[in-house]
Amino acid sequence: MSNSGMTTIEVKRINRSKVYQMIYEKRSISKQDLAQELHMGLTTVTQNLKALEEDGWIHRTGYYESTGGRKAQAIEIVPNARTTIGVFILKRSILLVAVDLYSNVMQQKTVTETFSATETYYQFLGKEVMRFANHVESNPDKISGVGIAIQGILSPDRSKIQYGKLLQHTGLNTADLTRYIPYPCFTEHDSKAAAFAEIWNQPQLSDAVVFLLNKNLGSALVIHGEVHQGKSMHSGTIEHMCIVPNGTPCYCGGKGCLETYCSAESLQSQIHGNSFESFFQSVRENEPKSKAIWEMYLSKLAAAIQNVNTVIDSDVILSGFLVPYLTEADLEFLKQKITEPPFFAERDITIQLGKHGEFAPAIGAALPFVKRIIDGI
Repeated sequence: MSNSGMTTIEVKRINRSKVYQMIYEKRSISKQDLAQELHMGLTTVTQNLKALEEDGWIHRTGYYESTGGRKAQAIEIVPNARTTIGVFILKRSILLVAVDLYSNVMQQKTVTETFSATETYYQFLGKEVMRFANHVESNPDKISGVGIAIQGILSPDRSKIQYGKLLQHTGLNTADLTRYIPYPCFTEHDSKAAAFAEIWNQPQLSDAVVFLLNKNLGSALVIHGEVHQGKSMHSGTIEHMCIVPNGTPCYCGGKGCLETYCSAESLQSQIHGNSFESFFQSVRENEPKSKAIWEMYLSKLAAAIQNVNTVIDSDVILSGFLVPYLTEADLEFLKQKITEPPFFAERDITIQLGKHGEFAPAIGAALPFVKRIIDGI
């Protein structure tokens, strides 16, 4: 890249950013390798390392094995140089996470509280976020922001919930949620936040469909590595695809939506008060009734994947609450169901399990602040 027309300050800023991001990407690297990777002089690299270290962004963590000369120092970023808080608002609870600059979960917490679009709830939310943030990080200046995932479709400018039938909060100003949180805030639809969390560490991933197997089902589309929003933010709401005409009524007002067959709540209603742990234990023990319920659930999910795959031929990522209960046998059953019809038989459909469970939306909501920090150094 040519530096012509740039001021000295701009060139220094770009070099500093390149050095930091290369360390971030490599996770551990020597000064000599940095210079080689960036085609940058050792003097320039040394100056930038000194500045980044003085500001607390990087540290030296030891030495590499000698290759015949002086041992090279290993340089890494300081992952907890900044902490971001993620929040997932549900009907009856609030999930909180703190993540570092590598999106590692430092701490997480679940608070039981029923959502209501009231001042009392907003105050409670602010108090809990602050209590959690202060517990995680004693220095408030190191909290970069608070990301909030919520079960509702936001307006394009994210200022309002334009569709929030599940929590009965259509029309809510997102500023109300953040009124008592004294940090920069960002609000996102829960499924899209979860999708962002799942693709964060997969820069090679281009296209994918993400199913959020939470108490209420969610979904999102990833196209060219980005979560697709759509012109009115409704893109990817596969949970409201009709898979059984005139079937079970859905909270959206329709009938036969995927939500009514593949949400964790729909599964809970069929196991008659038993815990998911005991239900899945009986499934693994091949108890006929439990196995039939589970295979019907997977068959409905397979039908939805088939439908979506006719539109977007991509990988599938299963995320959310139910993921820890899934086994390789379940994935094989899904693949078999998906590829049974001849039209799908030759397709190479990869199904991945998400890494964050029910906290995926909270983690994903926090990550835009992490990205902002990394890009801004």
